[in-house]
Amino acid sequence: MNEPDRKDYIQRYESRLREFGYSPESLGWGTHGRQPVRFGVLAESALRRPQSSVLDVGCGFADLYDFLGEHGWHGQYIGLDIVPGLLEEARKRHPHLDLREADITADTAALPACDFVIASGVFNATLATGNNETHIQTSLRSMFGLAQVAVAVDFMSSYVDFKKPGSWHTDPGHALTWAKNISRRVALRNDYMPYEFALFIYADDTVSDQNVFRGHESPLLP
Repeated sequence: MNEPDRKDYIQRYESRLREFGYSPESLGWGTHGRQPVRFGVLAESALRRPQSSVLDVGCGFADLYDFLGEHGWHGQYIGLDIVPGLLEEARKRHPHLDLREADITADTAALPACDFVIASGVFNATLATGNNETHIQTSLRSMFGLAQVAVAVDFMSSYVDFKKPGSWHTDPGHALTWAKNISRRVALRNDYMPYEFALFIYADDTVSDQNVFRGHESPLLP
């Protein structure tokens, strides 16, 4: 993320944090948030592998870690965020976790590869420079470079009848094209909320002799 966008992004979240404290509203969600629904979709594959490693991009308060643990997962968790205030609160709640102030588009050399790279809600605000689509594509490639199994990201959809000022709604068709430029094996889900969708990009896109992706030859799909 370039410097003008980074400063604006940090200021937005720090301001919300001062107003709302530990709350979904500080992360830009409504009072209900529907966070468990989003996490359930994005983390479905990780939960099938309880000992897997997860890199949580834009981890906020590290709520994804809580969700994973509540559902039987006990692997390695690393959380990233660029907002110091959110990380400070997350560290208070989880002093034992590996939580890092890092930008996924700039600081990947110091980050370890993980089975799953998950990002929820990180692309939902219009950037100060308006370079949202470029930023998303750069971020997806950076995430993919660290994912040993898959990247899982959610978006607000452009298929809506109302857009809150300052919000960014991604065209699902564009997102699918960006993903296909990274891997041949991708999936898009728009079946869990009417105005949001999730994108999955798989690291292993090799094809078997039967002309199917190898992940579908196993009874336990990644």
